[in-house]
Amino acid sequence: MIWKTVTLPGTSENAGVARELLRGLWRANPHLNSGILDDLLLMVSELFSNAVRHTSSGEPGGRVGLVIAANEKWVRVEVTDEGSRSVPRAAGKATEDEAMEQGGWGLALVGMRADTWGHGPRGNGRVVWFEKGSNEGAGGPLDRRAASCR
Repeated sequence: MIWKTVTLPGTSENAGVARELLRGLWRANPHLNSGILDDLLLMVSELFSNAVRHTSSGEPGGRVGLVIAANEKWVRVEVTDEGSRSVPRAAGKATEDEAMEQGGWGLALVGMRADTWGHGPRGNGRVVWFEKGSNEGAGGPLDRRAASCR
């Protein structure tokens, strides 16, 4: 099992840093499933951007946490924000083309590309996560291990 945990300033530019961390993890571990990397990059970008755009993480001094757990068959990515009054939800049913357009379809896109996704409280904020691949042998979900970006 490969683990990567990082906390970044809550700026839109750091969505690119989150993508590069994911790419670097795949480059350093060629046994990971490269066939899903493009989907992972898109989804991590959406979740990171949402954390910056829709939560206190995007305010001055705000932070966004990122946890990546992966093995050769499975990956789970968690993005932790500093909280907001809103609840993460997909904008509605969308086609893939609609979801690729800017404006509220990010979680619908995550729902289309991930095998499963969800959200829940974490500290004073919330975690939004997705999984892709078979979690056989993955040791169970991260939230059971109380992994935290804080």
